Order: sequence, then structure tokens, then C-alpha cells
Amino acid sequence: MPKKKLILDTTICIDLFHAQILGKAIRLPYELVLPDVIVHELINPPGELFIQSGFSTLQLGEDIIDQIILLREHYSKPSTNDLFALLLAKINTCPLITGDDALRKAANEEGVTVYGLLWFLDRLVEQKILTTKEAVDALKKVLAQGSWLPKKECEAHFKKWSC
Repeated sequence: MPKKKLILDTTICIDLFHAQILGKAIRLPYELVLPDVIVHELINPPGELFIQSGFSTLQLGEDIIDQIILLREHYSKPSTNDLFALLLAKINTCPLITGDDALRKAANEEGVTVYGLLWFLDRLVEQKILTTKEAVDALKKVLAQGSWLPKKECEAHFKKWSC
């Protein structure tokens, strides 16, 4: 039985890289998928690093461009590449993982299930891929890089993982 897909956007890729958990992330019982445009967009870290780590890539055909144009007209804040991630999640009926608030709002409006880094870290802890201490360390690394995660939710997770 194929694994359920999770579509990742640029921000979550950068956060997973900063958390230094790419190798552990792919051990989740999901297929972690990046739109090919995001693989090409990522420079630091390089998108190819995600493919080498075991992430999958999907591309949207030319027949989808009209849908991207419509999304672009309706949602001005998310990047066009992140709208590709949204459309992939919508077409494949699978969750979108993002740290971008504008993309999260667009996903909600489009009826796409959306999660963030804290949800992702929770799955790693639940699956015993990360210890709670490793999850705390990963989140601290991401925050140290200037990620804009919700402060109250981060504090709640630090408290939950420190028990």
C-alpha cells in the first residue's frame, strides 16, 4: 500500500534543514513531496539535498498553468512556487505542510488540510523517530534561525516535551 503523501512548501523545507532532521523526517510513514519548482528554487539549502535525503518530487503539467494563474489572481501573498505546492496538495487530496501564514490561509480557503512544523515534530515524536529532547533541540535550532513560529504554541510544545 502506498504511503500517504504530504506536500511541503519552501518554508517547511528550510525549517527542516535548520532543525537538522532531514534524515529523520523521511522515516515518517508518509511520502514527503516537494513540487519540482521548489526543488529548483531552493539554493541555501540546495533543493537537491532534499532529493538525496529521500524526499520525492512532483511536477505539474502545462495543463495546470491556468489553475496556477487563477490562484495567483486570488491570492497575492503566497509565492507562485508555494501556490504550486497548494495546487499539488489539492489535486492529490493530501495535506500541505507549511510555515507560511498566507499560504495556510489560502489552503484553508481552498479546502486543503494544512499543518505546520509543530505538527510535523509531534509526528516524529509519536513515531519515536525523535526523542522529546531531540524535538526540543530541533525546535530551538529553527527558532535560532529566525523562524516566525507562534510563540505560545512553541512554549506549549517545549513544556509538553519537557515532561
